[in-house]
Amino acid sequence: MHLTLTGWLHTLACSYALIIGGAMLWRAKGGAVHRRDGMRYIYAMLLANLTALGVYQLGGFNVFHILALCTLLSLAVAFASARWRKPGRYWLRIHLSAMLFSYYQLVGGLINEAFVRIPALHGQKAMAGLAQGVAMMVFLMVLSYFWGKTARSSAAAIALAALASSAQAGTLTLDLKGVQAGQGNLVIALYNSSEDFLKKPLRKLTVPAANAAMRVDLTDVPAGDYAVSLFQDINSDGKLDTRMFGIPTEPTGTSNNAKGSFGPPKYEAARFTVSADGKAIPIELHK
Repeated sequence: MHLTLTGWLHTLACSYALIIGGAMLWRAKGGAVHRRDGMRYIYAMLLANLTALGVYQLGGFNVFHILALCTLLSLAVAFASARWRKPGRYWLRIHLSAMLFSYYQLVGGLINEAFVRIPALHGQKAMAGLAQGVAMMVFLMVLSYFWGKTARSSAAAIALAALASSAQAGTLTLDLKGVQAGQGNLVIALYNSSEDFLKKPLRKLTVPAANAAMRVDLTDVPAGDYAVSLFQDINSDGKLDTRMFGIPTEPTGTSNNAKGSFGPPKYEAARFTVSADGKAIPIELHK
């Protein structure tokens, strides 16, 4: 079998990628060794697929070149998702899928080469199709296994984060003044982002407006930045009553006693920080 220099480079790169890629499948993921071998695999696959573009001489650009380009694309996706941890919580699945797809392409190429290069296998199209089908089934099984494993890892990470957050939670105490005693309820809303402020509260609490000065505790508030908005629902209809141009007719209050100009106050003006030890903030209601 005569091979050009490009052919030899292609063969050696494919062989190295097959060995190191197979080893990576069964070794522990993450860590310095995994990252080192991952880069070696990517370099070998880059060489294998770039040389593949010059190996096949079947009347110009053909399906083998397309497969090589697809593999190069999957390598780029695998590298980018691991390097920048994007997009969000899905980056690990994308990285695993792209790496496995590139290895599946490599195994598929090996099967094709075997049926082309080995005389005893020439013309065995049914057997070649069966071998490719088995390779695809194994690929899908391995992909399913790793997807399930990452899902379990993600669930464990979320649980640990929740435990850590709970351990660092404190009590937010609201020292309220200006309450119209004995009239309706106080509707208190806690927010943790400017996007949700005055729209979608993180937590909502309704308490009777018992006294002119009141203290209300919000327990188990994780450390972080927040804003509070509240109003006194005097007629107990569950909403803030307003007149023309949305001006409230019932008492309202905001953390930092923030006030808006030609509208409600902004989140940044009302924002404060709760530590693991908790925090107490004064708020005065006004019309």
